[in-house]
Amino acid sequence: MSSRKWFLSLRMKFIILFFLLITIPFFFSGWITYKQYSRNVENDAIAYTKQIIDQITINLDRYMKDMDRLTLAPYYDNNVIDILRTHVSSDRKGSFVKSDEAAKMNLMISSLAIDRSELQSITIFTNDGIIFSNLQETIARTWQPADNPWIKDVIDADGGLIIIPPHKASYYIEQNREVVSIARVIRAGSTNEHLGIVTIDLSEMSFQKILASASFSRNSRIYVTDRHGRQLYPLHGQVELTSTGNTISFEGGTFITATKQSDYTGMFVTGLIPQDDMKAGARELIRSTFLISLVSILVAYFIAGIASSGLIKPIRHLQVKMKKVKKGDFRERAVVTTHDEIGQLTEGFNDMVMEIERLVKEVYESKLREREAEFYALQSQINPHFIYNTLESINTLALQSYQYEVSNVVVNLGRLLRYTVDKEQKYVHLRDEISFVEAYLEIQSSRLGIKLKTEFYIEIGHDYLLIPKLILQPLVENVIEHALTEETVTVHITTRLEQKDLIIVIEDDGMGMSAERKEYVEKHMYAEQNVTNKQRFVERKKEFALRNVHRRLYVLYGEGYGLFIDKTTAKGTTFWLRMPLIYEEEN
Repeated sequence: MSSRKWFLSLRMKFIILFFLLITIPFFFSGWITYKQYSRNVENDAIAYTKQIIDQITINLDRYMKDMDRLTLAPYYDNNVIDILRTHVSSDRKGSFVKSDEAAKMNLMISSLAIDRSELQSITIFTNDGIIFSNLQETIARTWQPADNPWIKDVIDADGGLIIIPPHKASYYIEQNREVVSIARVIRAGSTNEHLGIVTIDLSEMSFQKILASASFSRNSRIYVTDRHGRQLYPLHGQVELTSTGNTISFEGGTFITATKQSDYTGMFVTGLIPQDDMKAGARELIRSTFLISLVSILVAYFIAGIASSGLIKPIRHLQVKMKKVKKGDFRERAVVTTHDEIGQLTEGFNDMVMEIERLVKEVYESKLREREAEFYALQSQINPHFIYNTLESINTLALQSYQYEVSNVVVNLGRLLRYTVDKEQKYVHLRDEISFVEAYLEIQSSRLGIKLKTEFYIEIGHDYLLIPKLILQPLVENVIEHALTEETVTVHITTRLEQKDLIIVIEDDGMGMSAERKEYVEKHMYAEQNVTNKQRFVERKKEFALRNVHRRLYVLYGEGYGLFIDKTTAKGTTFWLRMPLIYEEEN
């Protein structure tokens, strides 16, 4: 039992060996290659990111220097200085703007904003609360220090350039726009007097113009912060970046990071590249390599399967033949298709089967001749004519004594003897077999006093069909032995045709059998006939007669013919015989 449990076919062993020696090493080496390639790509991505960040920092410094020059422009325009001097007072109640002042200031500011569409505005704040800007319609005319807390940081810078992180600019009429501002205090050249404040408001477009030269992946991020760590870009979505070495965990993903601080402004530029984007090329290469390799392995498996079939097919053929021989078919021979060890094994198998068949035939024929001799010896001891004459004399005496029942039994017994003693007939007409069954049942009824009724439904034309001799009597005897009850039992014998086969149904309404009993009877009825002589003649099992009927039909007609039990019958028992239609007696 254990050997069958752990059985592995040769083909499966070849597949396992192929898998262990080729497939696993291939995928292991592919995994190592992928890891090494990914590591190299990551190092290249880090170096590339640092180069991009350096370039962005240079561009940002250049842009901020340009913005610095714009904030210094009022120092070089005397008209602007003079106008600011007239508004140097901090008294805001009496402040007003003359038309020529507005024209001069607007002319100067507009000249600074030409061709700079990325700028939100250029604005000059006077001490007395007046606002001059290149945006005449969207910026208020006056301002209040309380509404602009960033003014304090600009004043504290004492004329130095200051970058104000994203804040709500209250001096816009439409809405409180969020901007990043570059601002400084305007002072008088000779007296260093505080004349006003100039600011340049930057939008995200301003930074995007600077970052346009950066060539990152689609999901990459760039952040710009001032020297104090306050985020300048993007204006919205403030985040805190904490990196560990060259990687950072951010928004549920892992990013390659590089940071550069500007020497000019002190701002930090941080670039983030998703590792997934970085490894996309590696994955694509590995995917293509994997698909090509997978196809190659499948082709190799297919070719190996074809090649192994040449080795396994003769062995499997020999295995099939051995199973048939095991079942008792000694006529089987294996075909020798190879000229190697398997071919030699096949030849040895054929020689062995031939020798076994010869020995079996010798033993079987010896036993058969022995039985035939015994049968003829017994038969020769009894003269059939003496028996028939004796029975006729008994019948005459019974009639003379008015013993009609005894006469009927004697007549039926004579009919049975004549029917069975004739050994020349192999096939008989169906009507003769029915007559024999009727005579047998009459003798049994008289002998045992049983309540048994028989009904025959023989289709017209079936009377002269040929069937094996003594094929129905064992089934009727089975009813007498196992199906009788206290009430009268009826046996129905019916015939019908199914295509080219004759079906004879023997059905009774007697005791019947349980489903388990039917399974048991069917199992032994179809079992191989390998019982010993002792089992056949001394300890005969109840299923032997049924098995004998089935084996006779199977041997005579082949597969598909024999005795069958109807397991769906609820009451009684139903058997049916299947045999081919035979109209002429066969010798």
